[in-house]
Amino acid sequence: MPNNSVAFDRAADYYDQTRGFPLGIETDVAAMMAAAGGFTQASRVLEIGIGTGRIALPLSTHVRAYYGIDLARPMMDRLQAKRQNERVYIVQGDATRLPFPDDSLDGVVAVHVFHLIPGWREVLDEVARVLRPGAMLVHGGNRRMHSAMLQRIWRKATREKTETAGAISPARSETFLAENGWRESGNAQIFEFTIYRSPQDFINQMEQRMFSSTWRMSDEQIERGLAAAREYVTAHYANPTQPEALESGFSVQTYLPPKK
Repeated sequence: MPNNSVAFDRAADYYDQTRGFPLGIETDVAAMMAAAGGFTQASRVLEIGIGTGRIALPLSTHVRAYYGIDLARPMMDRLQAKRQNERVYIVQGDATRLPFPDDSLDGVVAVHVFHLIPGWREVLDEVARVLRPGAMLVHGGNRRMHSAMLQRIWRKATREKTETAGAISPARSETFLAENGWRESGNAQIFEFTIYRSPQDFINQMEQRMFSSTWRMSDEQIERGLAAAREYVTAHYANPTQPEALESGFSVQTYLPPKK
């Protein structure tokens, strides 16, 4: 990834609590992804932005070898600390220059990453280069990790830009691959689950700048967002620390590279 991509060094200690699955769900999501990508025990697969391994560790049990590349060494150190006997092999590096030969991989996985990479076109070129004929890009992501209303209030108050300059905006996350010639293979799949978050959880995480979009914000923006969120929570919740059930899920769509 180029130097102006967003690295998650500072998030290593808490990343899993902001993006992790409810206990046990990770194995079901991994099985869905493996089936979608056509992975077998003979497959060699690469994940771009492998991070702490929340996708890699359960998915690696479905393949022969699972490789990962990431900018952030602390995130990969966290993966290593969690790793047991999984066949996961990691390298700190740049996804615009993948260290694999042409036509060498049986699949590439990308989850929550293209909105952080201004050089995403170069990454896609590299992914197309390393995939074997017929192998696919498995593109996935979480849906709804907090109250939708609180998120809207936050963004309106802070005038938050939710993408890195030049990277893929959230509004294009489900369309940019097809727009660039990547061919959908099969229908999108969603594994639905319930998470429990309190309004206070949202406020605490924003106050602590736990999401990458807050890292670019000024103190004044953060305070403006917190004030708006607190006002809404005070008016609508008798107990802001009480978790509420939020219907969430993890979606997956597979793609074949553009025709040459």
